[in-house]
Amino acid sequence: MAALLLLGLVLGPGMGHAVDVAGEPEPGITNSTDSDDFGDFDDFDDFDLELEGGDTGIADPFEPVNRGFLGFNRVVDRFLFDPLTEGYRYLVPEVARRSVNRFFTNINSTQSLVNDIFQLEWMDAQRTFVRLIVNFTVGIGGLFDPATSWGLDGHVSDFGQTLALAGIPTGPYLVLPLFGPSDARDAVGLGVDSLFHPTFFILPGVDALFFNTSSGFSQRESHYEEIKALEESSIDYYAALRSGYIQNREAQVWARREDRRPDRSP
Repeated sequence: MAALLLLGLVLGPGMGHAVDVAGEPEPGITNSTDSDDFGDFDDFDDFDLELEGGDTGIADPFEPVNRGFLGFNRVVDRFLFDPLTEGYRYLVPEVARRSVNRFFTNINSTQSLVNDIFQLEWMDAQRTFVRLIVNFTVGIGGLFDPATSWGLDGHVSDFGQTLALAGIPTGPYLVLPLFGPSDARDAVGLGVDSLFHPTFFILPGVDALFFNTSSGFSQRESHYEEIKALEESSIDYYAALRSGYIQNREAQVWARREDRRPDRSP
């Protein structure tokens, strides 16, 4: 599960601040308003994984504690979420799993809508709203994604990104119990974003672990093999996870709005 904040629900995401770094992105959901510009990495080769540590561009003063939480997360993965994921992949056909992902992506795109407004991105907000209505009605609650075929590609906006656009620094790197890699700014954003999800109120507690974040069960299964490959191939899994998260999160936050960096020279 710790690796899943590297991925994206796509979050997937109207799924937290999920980042899709492996496998195929969910159709119609990108980090760009331009339909042919997919803002996330889609292959582990896109990362400069610092397997031996080194300068990652973010402070990690809590590394001993973070490594402890990572170890805890891996134990939970091994004895709980790995068996559940494997069973889910075995019992539920892929087409049905993709429909589940689309449903939760659509219903929780309210997160992107609210953050688009916070970020004063009115065109993005309009597009997100239209996608939500089209997919909820024509797409039968979001099980299908007709909006994309009509040229209305989606994107993900989150409160961590909103804070970044406001000039709030990342703070130290963190590994959250159950939720995995993050930083102080995005940890706050994760909590705030959950309040923008309808499922937070319908399935309190359960939705956070199984659907709403990139550690969510429905997203975890989508990238299960890639996660295991990263874990098995890394010399230092903690350092690889940290480097991958930081690089990918930086790209996700600024890929669509490079000109709005607070430290950007006029």
